[in-house]
Amino acid sequence: MIGLTTGNGPITFDGNSTQFIRNPHSWTKLGNVLYVDQPVGTGYSTASFPYPVKNNDRVTTDFTQWLRGFFEYFPHLQKKQIHLMGESYAGIYIPYFASELLEGKDSLPLDVRSMSLGDGSWGNGAAMAAVAMGKYLRSQLGLLQIPEDVLSVFDEADETCGFNDVLAESSIYPPEARIHIPGNPEYFNLRRRDLASAVNAACDISPTTPEEVRSSIFNSTCYGPCAVFSTASDYLTAVSANRTTRGCFDIYDISHDCSAVSELPLMAEYFGRADVQAALHVDNSGLYSACNSTILNTLLSVPSPVPPEYFILPSLVTDHNISLHIYSGEWDMLINHFGAELSLQNMTWRGAQGFAQKPSKPFFADNAAPSATKQLLLEHTPASTTLSTATPTAAAVGTWTEERGVSYHLFREAGHSVFVNKPREMFSYVRDVVVAPRAG
Repeated sequence: MIGLTTGNGPITFDGNSTQFIRNPHSWTKLGNVLYVDQPVGTGYSTASFPYPVKNNDRVTTDFTQWLRGFFEYFPHLQKKQIHLMGESYAGIYIPYFASELLEGKDSLPLDVRSMSLGDGSWGNGAAMAAVAMGKYLRSQLGLLQIPEDVLSVFDEADETCGFNDVLAESSIYPPEARIHIPGNPEYFNLRRRDLASAVNAACDISPTTPEEVRSSIFNSTCYGPCAVFSTASDYLTAVSANRTTRGCFDIYDISHDCSAVSELPLMAEYFGRADVQAALHVDNSGLYSACNSTILNTLLSVPSPVPPEYFILPSLVTDHNISLHIYSGEWDMLINHFGAELSLQNMTWRGAQGFAQKPSKPFFADNAAPSATKQLLLEHTPASTTLSTATPTAAAVGTWTEERGVSYHLFREAGHSVFVNKPREMFSYVRDVVVAPRAG
């Protein structure tokens, strides 16, 4: 529902209002788009027993059973090509869904073609959070405005915790060997603050000085050792509150200040209206929440599923010929792009580990996968014109690569939900990368 109303559906909120306008970049122009509120109990979806859902296995079973029911009602759609897409924790959901659909005992005869994971939590937890955090902070100094004496503490942590060695290995294309990731140093997950603060008020130390930052990284009783991710988040939240400019910190999009539009309250207001619920035949007593914290906290309180990076993604790509598309937003600090790139370099598929070439090819607003033969011409093509009328130079909107059925795109000036910041570019991405006919 977030996607439907904030960037990739046929309608979108008009600024900071609950009025809708047509979206010229709707993915529905490219095919049938199916939006699913899940796990059960999220959004308008109803839940029976158990509630809340207790683990990822049950989430997967519920989804695949629901999809079977969907195709019973709409059998003419079952032979369509299927592309599974999602962001954030969908980095867990979608690979497990795809695996169950293709390998489960009750697997459906579906034409699953691809998975697209945007800023997703599909890899090793430490690799996607703590290991690359210091590097990410330095890469975004213009927005984060972290003083050098504080940055030097994160540099110290990178050296002490062995993160520099890991990043050095991941910068070699192709990788020379399997990259050893330190054991998840701060037990990273999305419940860290909620659960830790509930039992220990001292967790909320709000570090603002180099000494406090150092203590939080190395001596925290809440996060464990080498807690660079949690410390960075706590530090930026604390110092942003005291700044006269910007004043707010958003880990999902570090470009946001206090004036940034928040889509979730708009959704709660609109979809909580009695007339809207009546029109949609929903009996939800006026309540609506785009994100169900009860379900999320329950899922995160149990042992985490095995990261799809290890077995599921390689198997789907190698054994089932499923295309895998990974994309990241430059301004997402929650799951930063350096961590995603490290995880890709440490993943093995179709007989080789990682990419042989660094993801450095430019892509453009209206062409997300320029071919080598068109590259030179595209570099001289403005985003609003066709090739036949092009004369000036088009600005690249990111860098990408594709090898052996896996692609990676880094979107500049985009946060955790790329389609919110870059609806035009994501429309091109879905058209040119996701649903484009694949070779072979």
